[in-house]
Amino acid sequence: MHLPQEDEVDFVLFCQARGRLKKEKVAILTGDRVELSELNYPERTAVIVQHQERKTFIDRPPLANIDQVVIVQAVRQPDFNPLWMDRYLVHFQLSVPFTTPIICLNKCDLEDESGLLRLRSIYEPLGYFVIFASATTGVGLEELARCLAGKVSMFSGPSGVGKSSLLNRLSPGLDIKVGRMENSFGVGRHTTTYSELYRLNLDSYLPPAAAVDAAGAKGDQSLEVAQERQFSWVADTPGFNVMEFMQSDPREVARQFPEICDLGQYCKFADCLHLVEAGCAVLASLEGEMPELEAAEGEDTVEFMPLVESRYVSYCTMVAEAQEMEAAAKTVSSKKESNVKTVGSDNKAKAKVIPRLAGKYRAAARNTEKQRIPRVEDFDDVGEAET
Repeated sequence: MHLPQEDEVDFVLFCQARGRLKKEKVAILTGDRVELSELNYPERTAVIVQHQERKTFIDRPPLANIDQVVIVQAVRQPDFNPLWMDRYLVHFQLSVPFTTPIICLNKCDLEDESGLLRLRSIYEPLGYFVIFASATTGVGLEELARCLAGKVSMFSGPSGVGKSSLLNRLSPGLDIKVGRMENSFGVGRHTTTYSELYRLNLDSYLPPAAAVDAAGAKGDQSLEVAQERQFSWVADTPGFNVMEFMQSDPREVARQFPEICDLGQYCKFADCLHLVEAGCAVLASLEGEMPELEAAEGEDTVEFMPLVESRYVSYCTMVAEAQEMEAAAKTVSSKKESNVKTVGSDNKAKAKVIPRLAGKYRAAARNTEKQRIPRVEDFDDVGEAET
């Protein structure tokens, strides 16, 4: 996508992929960087002739070249769901492993201070950056804008938590369609139905370039502020079913919970999954029976990340699901279908798979014919002699 300069006008082009890309089965996703040809400015059309290599890829929802993920949930309407949050965290930690997801809790104006502090105490000690925001009152939007500035971000979360409303408040003029809660129990409806990339105008929340110069900033710092204004993008994605976030490796899932990994190094067995194993330090910590451990040199006590029961419940649920998937994969037979056979070459790439004839239509193998024991009925003269 061509980024307009200061003296250019921003507009949208309707693009189609060249036939060669279609034959090569190149899929163009939201966030892809492409090269265009045959630009028709009056008609606002162009042809995609080249697809550049992706630096990141997320399969659900399908997006490319994302720098960071912002997981949006509401504290009320719909109520905060810890299992959903942990599923999103695990999914995106595995999909974009080079960055830690940002947690944005919207509708904070509907929760009291003690409830917000409780949520903050769960995730901030684990290394997650937590932002409390409100698209209604504007609380937390400046902090959120600083996180989005100069990056390609992705908003993800359940339906009805206010992802589109936050973007409309952050960047006036986007005019993204939003829904309205029409029930008392706070279940969201799908308003956003496809992923779309928006360029943000964060002038209302970022310091103006003049203020940066007045503060004695150097030229490169002023340029950085200008680039943040121009290159801030966000993908608004539809809410989707987090119950479909299934991983087939239970140990890979376990590694996405830092507080459990921190305690797990003191378990009796190195391959402990912290479910029912004997000598498990995680289970002992939950029961308040953690044994005294030898502190590192220069330290009085051993410090651990806090282990919250809701997080452990999410951990058990997701690891059990991964174990079921792993067991199901092992029961699938790798035996070839009996009704096909490979012919033509010993090279698998050149060989062809053709249908195998049913038994009654097959010619008997020559070796089988040679080794078959003759039956008495096959000799007519023997029967005549006996008669």
